[in-house]
Amino acid sequence: MKLLRPELMEINEETDLKEQIKENSDHYDIREKKFRNIEEENIEAQKYEFRNCIFESCKCIQSNFKNAYFSNVIFHNCDFSNSNFSKAGFNKVEFVNCKLTGSEWIETDIVDTYIKESNFAYVNFSDASLKDVKLEETNLQNGSMNEVVWKDMMFCRCDLTKMEFMRTRLKGIDFSDCELKGITVGIPDLNGAIVNAFQALELSNLLGIKIK
Repeated sequence: MKLLRPELMEINEETDLKEQIKENSDHYDIREKKFRNIEEENIEAQKYEFRNCIFESCKCIQSNFKNAYFSNVIFHNCDFSNSNFSKAGFNKVEFVNCKLTGSEWIETDIVDTYIKESNFAYVNFSDASLKDVKLEETNLQNGSMNEVVWKDMMFCRCDLTKMEFMRTRLKGIDFSDCELKGITVGIPDLNGAIVNAFQALELSNLLGIKIK
């Protein structure tokens, strides 16, 4: 996988997220900003573009980023739980040690994105498009990836317990070091997925096979 990572120049000046949204309300464009220790709920940032930005130790739960666009952006130690990123765009973005439980990513376009050591439990990626995306040591329990179109997607040591993959082809994806217990997936879509022996035994239940 040729994953392009964010390349940011040093940004020393910290600023307030709500102030930036207000100041740029005429053109919806926010660039070269660092947001640190922001604690706000219900932020409205629909259609805003964030380019070359850093979000560090921010807590912005239940916020609306629908139709927003993030390019060359780093999220570190942030909490955006129950926020809406549906129909948004992500390009060269990193999430490290972040919490986005219950967040919505429906019909979102995600490219060159790295998610590590984060909590995405109950996330909804349904109808999203993912290209060159790596998820590592991340909790995706009870999440949804239904009808997802992907190219070069990688899971490394992720917890996918009770994850839904309905009408999402999994051919070529290596799940061998992930937790797959209780996933929901159509048999045709499971064809070609890479699993270990214990996972194969667990998945045999989907076929109605009883192994003695």
